[in-house]
Amino acid sequence: MLVFVAATMASAASTADWSPREGGELVGRSAPEIEGVEWLSGGPVSVAQARADGSVLLMRFWLTECPYCAASAPALNEMHQRYAERGLVVVGIHHPKSERARNPDFVRAAAKDLGFDFAVGIDDEWKTVRAYGVGTAFRSFTSVSFLIDKTGVIRWVHDGGEFHRGGGQGHERCNAALESLERALGPLL
Repeated sequence: MLVFVAATMASAASTADWSPREGGELVGRSAPEIEGVEWLSGGPVSVAQARADGSVLLMRFWLTECPYCAASAPALNEMHQRYAERGLVVVGIHHPKSERARNPDFVRAAAKDLGFDFAVGIDDEWKTVRAYGVGTAFRSFTSVSFLIDKTGVIRWVHDGGEFHRGGGQGHERCNAALESLERALGPLL
């Protein structure tokens, strides 16, 4: 019984204490504009237009054949379905790492396989990806995420890898990141 209580308390503490290991310094800064993106569906999307519309942006940099992106896809789809009517705009910006992944048809098929029913574009030259700190503020992963408020300010970052519900032992940090995102999103909508 004591082991169960200790494990439950540790899990609750890790959920409450979640924060990104990289990129946290970007929270509170103005979000760079989305540039250099070829929109495949649902676009174009821009930070300026989201501000004008009073929308909140949840932007995920993703790539084909990425297990972390596939693991996070259900959470992104759920956020889109639950909050689009309240002003959340989910955006998936693909950043290719191979020649095959530069093919728009290949990326469209991958987005369809992941169930993405929100705006998807390709940042072929990584212009937006780099503007958001991939390679500088974020060194461990390129599949990072940002929550941008109605005024165009970054309010939450996920430093890459995956975030989702469930997954069992070893996925506590993934679950905690999603819970942190939901807590950050609530007051912004």
